[in-house]
Amino acid sequence: MSEDTDVPGTERESVSRRKALGYGGALAAGVAVSQLVADEGSASERGSGGGSIAMRTISLAQAERIVAAGVRYVRQNSPRIPAMFILVVDACGDEKASRRMDGNGPASVVLVPIKAHTARSFRTATADLAARTTDPARIASFTTAGFSLLGGGRPILENGTEFIGAIGVGGGTPEQDDEVARAALRAL
Repeated sequence: MSEDTDVPGTERESVSRRKALGYGGALAAGVAVSQLVADEGSASERGSGGGSIAMRTISLAQAERIVAAGVRYVRQNSPRIPAMFILVVDACGDEKASRRMDGNGPASVVLVPIKAHTARSFRTATADLAARTTDPARIASFTTAGFSLLGGGRPILENGTEFIGAIGVGGGTPEQDDEVARAALRAL
């Protein structure tokens, strides 16, 4: 079979099969897109919304208030509570606000984002996860997957029920980290 094919309706124009398939693929994609656009327009006309989904998340002002409250708590309880790194992430896990206090150790830079990620992913405090997780195999599966069972990670709930983000705190013992996280969240 020849690689070139005559295209009907032209003066013996030669087109390779690969090029002909490309035209067909482009045509099929165009039809699919036009159908989606038509369906979207119909959905909008019907009032069903369609399109993107709105998700509630923490505001910058809320995140900054939480971080400031955490720093204030550490300063009020110094020297019992050491310098902390406080990180607030939004509902998607992206950093919203943070502050690393002078004198905070370098391990916090690695551990605190993991605590916030864990609290966001499980929507529960890392200290609570640690208390419920005693099986060595399960502990290994958590940490191997990039989660933390160290205290200091907590979900942020608006009005006590609606998840909008998470906080991670580090620089002291797991108990101190969790204490600061709880104190910071009272600012919400």
